[in-house]
Amino acid sequence: MLINEGQKHEPLCLLTVISDPGKADAMARFALQNGARTAYHFYAHGTVPGHLLAFLGLSSVRREMICLTAPKDLGPEIMDRLCGQFHIGKATNGIAFLQMMDQDDREEAVPCDYVMIAAVVNEGDGEYVVESARRSQPVGATILKAFGTADHSRKTFDFEIIPQKELVLIVARICHVDAIYCAIYHEMRTESPGRGILFCLALDRVAGLLDMPACQPPADITRDVLEPALEEDRVALFAVSDRGHTAPVLATVEQLGGTGATILHCRLAGPESGGWYSRLGDPEKEIVLAITQTAQAEQIRKELLMANQESAQGPFQAGLLKVTRFRKLSKLKDSQ
Repeated sequence: MLINEGQKHEPLCLLTVISDPGKADAMARFALQNGARTAYHFYAHGTVPGHLLAFLGLSSVRREMICLTAPKDLGPEIMDRLCGQFHIGKATNGIAFLQMMDQDDREEAVPCDYVMIAAVVNEGDGEYVVESARRSQPVGATILKAFGTADHSRKTFDFEIIPQKELVLIVARICHVDAIYCAIYHEMRTESPGRGILFCLALDRVAGLLDMPACQPPADITRDVLEPALEEDRVALFAVSDRGHTAPVLATVEQLGGTGATILHCRLAGPESGGWYSRLGDPEKEIVLAITQTAQAEQIRKELLMANQESAQGPFQAGLLKVTRFRKLSKLKDSQ
């Protein structure tokens, strides 16, 4: 996905597709055949707005999310081909969005009408995040299972209990972001530590969103929720390791001032993978997500690249995405 030792710093982009499990593998193979480097498969469930669906118990559906890495100059073309081949943007064939990785602040950002709102919360709270967002706008969401670090967990017989978490992803119109962000924050914030975090990521292109509400004049918004977050220089650091080998990554994050991390399980497929039966041979990976200041993230990545040369547990790969807003959902010291 990203940069490891022996590789030059090639500009990369991240193309994410969320679709039905039956279509996701075919989409990944198509993208890999058309220039994508790697595909990371995540199992998730999606939610769609609609009172009738909720009444029938059908508002939550199984989904699979694929994160594809590709050379920056090929990303838009791969996205166009993928959307054309699988009719993304028609009916309910999924959504796709493109993000440029390791973006330099001096580079001019491409205007986009959409933003990703993300929340890391305790297991079971993901639905409350979605409900809070929908009180503001009728949006859909994707929820992934995850694990947090044990900063605030209890110990039983001297064993740390790793808290189970959920990562909630909402793609929203940029004109609705302030209202949705504030609605989630006011509903989910608490005095208790370890409640979670709320942040936004910039999107460069989006396809497949249907029936999005039109922009309306903004409602009353608590400015103090937004303004401090806009001043902070933060990035989302994604570090990839073999499954069961995240300890060095977590230790590096903690040593360099990180306040916690979130671990996601996934399956890695490359251009050599072939067909659904290849799942048995695809390696299992874990991705560590940490929100840090840019300087810290760069130092963490440097340390991980050095560890690749010294440790048999590597290789560790890492990349950065720009965070446009960030809030902890606890007033006390928080972990993800």
